[in-house]
Amino acid sequence: MYQEVHTDNIAARAHAPEVADLLQHFLLNRDGDGRVLYESFLAAVMPRFGADLLVLAPTGDGDYAFIHYGREIIRYTGASRLSERVSGMTPQVARFTIACCDQTLASGKPTYTVHRSKATVRVCLWERLLMPATAADGSRYVIAFSRPLQFHEEMLRTVLETSPSGIVALRAVRDLDGRVERTVVITANRRAAALARRPDGELLDEDARISLPFLADPMVWRRCLYALDLRRPDMIETCYSAKGQTAWLQIAVAPLGDGLVLTITDVTDLIVANQTLQSRAATLALEIGRERATRRALSQDIEQREEREKELRRLAETDPLTALLNRRSFSEKANAAILDAEQSGSDISLIVVDLDHFKSVNDSYGHPAGDAVIRAFADVLLGLVRTERDLVGRFGGEEFAILLPGADLDAALRIALRVEDALASRRLPVSETLALQVSASLGIATRSSPETLAALVERADRALYRAKNEGRSCIRISDPDVSVAA
Repeated sequence: MYQEVHTDNIAARAHAPEVADLLQHFLLNRDGDGRVLYESFLAAVMPRFGADLLVLAPTGDGDYAFIHYGREIIRYTGASRLSERVSGMTPQVARFTIACCDQTLASGKPTYTVHRSKATVRVCLWERLLMPATAADGSRYVIAFSRPLQFHEEMLRTVLETSPSGIVALRAVRDLDGRVERTVVITANRRAAALARRPDGELLDEDARISLPFLADPMVWRRCLYALDLRRPDMIETCYSAKGQTAWLQIAVAPLGDGLVLTITDVTDLIVANQTLQSRAATLALEIGRERATRRALSQDIEQREEREKELRRLAETDPLTALLNRRSFSEKANAAILDAEQSGSDISLIVVDLDHFKSVNDSYGHPAGDAVIRAFADVLLGLVRTERDLVGRFGGEEFAILLPGADLDAALRIALRVEDALASRRLPVSETLALQVSASLGIATRSSPETLAALVERADRALYRAKNEGRSCIRISDPDVSVAA
């Protein structure tokens, strides 16, 4: 349980201004021995502060009894404890209250406390000023000023009224079967009233679907009911017209108890700005189209543009047919990977792949079919490597290369076998009605420091040529003593 206890700088710590006034009365009612006379002190403070006062009398058995219970305290707690004992309160609050009363009587000085109490209707945090007093017959009493921490309600009110968004709290009204008949507005800030085009204060206790025009939209209302029944927040964007004005709203819906809290943001300016940008973009696109049409009419400009496009395509990083790295880009990235491997001392391997009898595909089915096979095989390769590290490039025609940073000969061989298995287990699609079974020859080389990329490619190519010469559809490794037949 949250709690604070202070005996110094009380007036500065307190939130209620009455605390400082009560402390002044306490000092004025002390006698020559420093004691506060109970009868005179109570007579002085009860007319002004009695609604917020508790008077507690020790029972002699370690407990206290309430002999006065202010009406404002009753209003906040929802019940009176007059003539009851403190020990009847929530155990944690009871122990805290008794300990503070004991301390106050023992010290003979006021004590300021803050504590949390969940057994109240509206309030969680309370502040108290406990003051000891002695009656004429020697009896001791604790007179306690008790009030909710006002700044919490003030803070909530400030947040609601200064929010740039409309905030509305709704309570569900249900029929005998538990179905929601309507929702009633129980709280609404000024911004919400403005968005609803209603004067301030007219929203309270009204049917939400009548007083909030955007809830009249069946879709919006249905989603609010879903949020309420499913206990699930939602975000809704809608527009509505009222008094000749159209507004776009973004509504955050959150369930709260048997009701909802709606946070409503006017996004009309944003929507209008977006529409303006779209209009400007369309105008700009039209202007660009006109400019391009003018350029197309000038043959010299067309020739220059075609030359630039050819140069851009030549310099582009990827192969236009397969979207794999072209040979130039592959070589640049492979050289960088080899430099990294040289510095880190890690392995790096190269696989060169060539599709078998590819010319017969073009001759039998045409070049479009050959292109389709090339594209499909590129997709196979991409699916078998680590795209975040490995490099896959098209060297030209039906020849491809795979660079495997961090891979030794065994790892490279496993990848090559997976390529063979993938081709053996599937047909490559050429069209909606045609798929072809193809095979490939593969050459593998694992780099030996300080071997260059050119030397590594040459060794892998020699292994590939051996595979081609020894029957195709097989794997050969640059070491002439090792070979694996397909």
